[in-house]
Formats: sequence, structure tokens, C-alpha cells
Amino acid sequence: MTNLQKTKTRFINPFDGRAKALELSGLFLFDPTVEMKLGGSPLRSLYVEMGKESLYKSLERSAKLKTPWSARLSDELVGLLPPSIQEDMRAMLAGDEAVAQRRGIVGVWSYYFNVLESLKTQPLHAHEQLTLDVERACVDAAELCNEGCFADAAKRLADNPLIRNFLWPTALEAIAAATTFQRLLPARASVALEVRLSIIACWDVQLQVAAGEVGKSNFAFLLPSPRRSGKNSVSLFFRWLLEKAGASTIRALSEDKRLFSSSIDLGTLGAWSRGTNLPKWSYLKTISDALFGAGEADETQRMYWAATYLNFIGYYAEFLVEAAQRLVGTPASDALTPWPTLPFGHCSIESWFHSRYKHWLEFHGGEYRKTVGARGAGTGKC
Repeated sequence: MTNLQKTKTRFINPFDGRAKALELSGLFLFDPTVEMKLGGSPLRSLYVEMGKESLYKSLERSAKLKTPWSARLSDELVGLLPPSIQEDMRAMLAGDEAVAQRRGIVGVWSYYFNVLESLKTQPLHAHEQLTLDVERACVDAAELCNEGCFADAAKRLADNPLIRNFLWPTALEAIAAATTFQRLLPARASVALEVRLSIIACWDVQLQVAAGEVGKSNFAFLLPSPRRSGKNSVSLFFRWLLEKAGASTIRALSEDKRLFSSSIDLGTLGAWSRGTNLPKWSYLKTISDALFGAGEADETQRMYWAATYLNFIGYYAEFLVEAAQRLVGTPASDALTPWPTLPFGHCSIESWFHSRYKHWLEFHGGEYRKTVGARGAGTGKC
């Protein structure tokens, strides 16, 4: 096993309350509900806002009891969807597999993006398409895993031209050696964290292309590193804001005349600076608008989301490393393979973040250049 170095950076729980179990969909993606929680809008709250809390409770009860939805429940849920897809979704829920095939729905993410695309005229962004591609590329292997054929699933994944980019020998060995789907969870979580890091890098490249600044990373500044000892992505986001505002300290920022009419709390800024609390976006938008003008809110919000996702990745990587380290030397240690080693054999979260993020920037930049070469400048996606 690779000798692990002690990670100096500490990440904060991205959710309210106690640490929550990882919610995965397919093989190597986090469930869309995780995205909603990270954004401060849990699925339940969305139903409450629509006045449909009773529907949410019925769906939740059905999921716990593993009972099929009643016709009334299906009709009520379909009624919340955009009119343009209601007929297809009603047919799909009734068991019409041809609809799912025609729409390319193979899991919760493809369903989510089907709904999303019906609400907007723009095609999927590159990082959204990557998420969809990963889900679709894992369908056959997931079926094999459900049938208990884990060695065959590992081979199928290793042969897939997209998925093999996210895999390394120890992860593949853990997948092949699994005896139950539950035993597969540590390997799935490890690969899912690598996939999520790649999705952020793809988004980064997409923004670079849009700005005409290919090669200039938007989010690399937010990656924890040995050079910024102990600074997590939340703390580094605050450092970015200070530099953009032209302030050198928390006090200088709080006394900036542009913020005189805003309600700025030194305690909140201090916790954010230390990386122990990330304020809600509504609070940050007030600060951003006052400092930089409403026209700069998009950039601040992008940095906010990147910091949120990087902290999420770091927190769960740290959580799994520590859980596995407590079992080293015990009969149960093999159950958490490939942990405590990080993806691709890295010995610290900082080294993994920097090495693999650089790799993924180059990978998605290369994909963009290939697309431009094939279709002509200005039409490519990473």
C-alpha cells in the first residue's frame, strides 16, 4: 500500500447536521438530490414550495416500503412536469420501454436532464453531457454487478473508452473481487469522487473556451495544496474575494466603503476566512453586488459553486481515508479497499487534487481541441 501522508487540510461537512452517507446513482455518479442539497434546496423543500409536501411524503413512503406507485401518485407527479414531456413520462411510468429508449433515459441523471432540456432552449453544457455520458457508459456493467458478475463488470468497465479514464488497477481489482453490491460501495465512492473532480475540470475548460482564455484555469486557485498549508477550498474562496476586492485583511474588507450599506458580520467573515463555514449564496451575493456590481455576480457564483463542490469532494475523501485507516491491520480492512489510499494511488488529498485536476484540465482541453479540429472553431465542447 502507498505510504499515506497526513493531510494538513481539514474540510467542513457540506451538509447541515451529522455526516450523511454517500448517495450514489448508477455506478459512479452522485445522485441529483446531492446536488440539490449542496445548493441548499433539498428535494423535500422543493415539494414544500410547490405546496406538494404530501406528495413528497407519499413518494418517500413508497420508496421505503419498496412498493410501486399508485396510478394517482404517478398522475400527480407527472402533472408537475413540463407539458411537453408529460405524455412520454406517463407512458414510461406505465412500462413503455420504447419511450425510455427513444429519449435515452437509462437512469436518474438522464431522466433529470430530459426534464431540464424541456425547460430550456440551450443544449446541455459540456460538463452536463459528461455526466450523462458516464451514466450511459456504465449501464451494462451495472447490470452485471446486479447479477453478481463483478469480474465481468470490471472487464467491461476497463474496456470502455470513457470509463477506463477514471479507473486505476486497485479500483478495478476491488470491483472484480466484490462479492455483493454493498461490498462494491467503497470502490464506487472512490471512482465517483474522481469523476466529480473531472466534471469540475470539464466545467472549467468550458468557461475558458467561452472566455477565449483556453489554458487559464478558473478554479485551480481553490485547490488545497502544501504551499497553502491547512487552507481548504472554502478558505481559499475567501482569499480570492479579498484579492478581487483589493483588501488585505478581514478588517479592511469589513471597512470597505462599498459595504457600508450592507450588513457585514465580522464573525461570519472570520469563520469563512478560516474555512470553517461557507455562508449561503444569498449572503455572498449581497457582498459581491456591493463590491463588484451586479454584473460580476456570475463570476462570484461560479467560484462559490466550485468551492462548494471541491469542499464536498475533499470532505468525503477525508472521511473515507480516516475510516479506512482505523481498520488497518484488522480483518475488516479489506472491506474498504481501495481506501485508505486515494484515487490513482495518491498519498494525500492535496497531491491527488493537484495532480488529477491538472490531468483532467489537459484531458478536457484535448477533447475540446479534437472537437474544434473536427467541426471548426467555435463549435466545440470539452
